[in-house]
Amino acid sequence: MKLDYPTRLVLRADGTKEALLRAHTLAEIEALIDASIFDTILLDAAHVMVVDDLGHPKGKPVNKLATELYLMRCLAGTTHEIRGDVVILPDSDFAPPALRGAML
Repeated sequence: MKLDYPTRLVLRADGTKEALLRAHTLAEIEALIDASIFDTILLDAAHVMVVDDLGHPKGKPVNKLATELYLMRCLAGTTHEIRGDVVILPDSDFAPPALRGAML
C-alpha cells in the first residue's frame, strides 16, 4: 500500500477504512482506536501508524491490513500481529505549527 502525502486514515480491524480530514490530537486518536497506551510505527519518510500497545492483551482482533503494512517494514521472520484499529497520519501532524511546513 503506497501512501500519498498527506494520508490520514483509520484502518479498522474489520477491514473498513475511514478517511480523516484533519490533524487530530493524541487524545482524539486514543478515542478513535480505543487505546489508552499506544505506540507508533514509522511507515515511510512521512507517515506513522498509531497502534494500541495493549491490543493483544485486550484480545482485540487482528488487523490484517495494518499487520501487512507493519511486516513490510520488519526483518524477515517477524511474526507479530497488529491488533485492533489503527490510525495512519503524517508524522508532521505532531510537529509544532511553525515547523509543519518545513517537515514536508
